[in-house]
Amino acid sequence: MSKEFGPPSELDFEKALMFFHAYMYGPLQGKLRLYAVRSVRPGGVAMSSDWEVFASILVKDVGKKLAAGIDLANFEVKSAVSGGSYEYQYHKNTGQEKLLNDMKVGHLFFEHADNLRLVNLRWAHGSKMNHFFKKWLDEYPDPYPQRYRKNIPFTWVKEKAVLLMTLKDGEVTYPIQTSGAQK
Repeated sequence: MSKEFGPPSELDFEKALMFFHAYMYGPLQGKLRLYAVRSVRPGGVAMSSDWEVFASILVKDVGKKLAAGIDLANFEVKSAVSGGSYEYQYHKNTGQEKLLNDMKVGHLFFEHADNLRLVNLRWAHGSKMNHFFKKWLDEYPDPYPQRYRKNIPFTWVKEKAVLLMTLKDGEVTYPIQTSGAQK
């Protein structure tokens, strides 16, 4: 596999975990305690932009967002509750171009469970998912409905994508970290 099509190999766990603890995991755990005391049902655990920033720091890709297209310069970022599918949404004027771009970039799939106490990150290159993207492109609606949403099943990601990281209770348990190897 060429470098272009290989998974990101130099993950910045130290900086990414600083973000994760400060803005995702820590605040959520605090809110959950307050919600429990007040018998309030919690909402979602993280916004898509949180996952994008976390991924951006982890894979050292500052991105080029603020416009339609992929989330980072070289990666599309998706998240789902463990066992749930990963949703892709395409917009009327840019959707077909985005589908073509999705075939050419890496995809980072965050799976989370138990209020972020378990997080897995998997990677697959878009070229390995062309069977999804080509079908979606062939079925692209005309006339266009309000939204065109498609899903990649969790089972496909779990079976076919490369596991890059596992966090348990906010700490990296995979890959095994040795001192000095976190940068």
